[in-house]
Amino acid sequence: MRAFKFFASAVCALILAATCCTALNAGTAENSAASAIGRLLINELAPEKIEVAVSEGVEKAWVRCRGSKLSGLRVELMELSASLAANPALKESAASLAEVISESKGRMVLKEEDVNEYFAKGRNAGAFSDMRFRFLHKGFTASGKFESDLLFTKIELELEAKGKLALRSDGVYLEETDISLEGVRQPRRVTEFIIGRINPLLSFSKISFPVSFTSVDIAKGTIALNGKVEKIAAAGAYKWSGAD
Repeated sequence: MRAFKFFASAVCALILAATCCTALNAGTAENSAASAIGRLLINELAPEKIEVAVSEGVEKAWVRCRGSKLSGLRVELMELSASLAANPALKESAASLAEVISESKGRMVLKEEDVNEYFAKGRNAGAFSDMRFRFLHKGFTASGKFESDLLFTKIELELEAKGKLALRSDGVYLEETDISLEGVRQPRRVTEFIIGRINPLLSFSKISFPVSFTSVDIAKGTIALNGKVEKIAAAGAYKWSGAD
């Protein structure tokens, strides 16, 4: 009987040890995946801060980035809930986000001041200067200077614009826009030519992985791209700040 009790106790101890080991290994796998995803996002989007959570089994991830860069434009906030096609920590060669994320839903917030700084740094240099946008509840207004060719001379014309923002699969566009040059409202053909030099206001081309948004909302001073982002129960996590 004493031998049986000893044997039973030993079996229980082994089962408990195996369970603890499995849990530890699982947590290690999720933490490694979260860290790898975080590093990939840092390389691609250059955020100022990032948080990553990974679900048990490395099937889903939730991400929050602050101060990311898309084609030089600062993005105040980006959140993602993603389905994962692979664990980047287990790949033999360097993984890419396109290989790791099979699909994702996103949320993104842009600030008026960041858009204006983007243009001030020379986007569309040679066509626009001193461009300033204002984002309002019903759309946007913009003012600045537009450079045009008149015979053999380049001239700068005072530009004013107002319109709406539209969400497309490849970015955020200025639409239903009216433009005036030197106080004179321009015909549709001229307006489309000028807007074509700006659009898209925000391009998704630098996002290598699939992400979807469902709507664009404008509030005073901000643009919000909305999607059904959901937090997950984190089995692994990663945090990083460029200020650290």
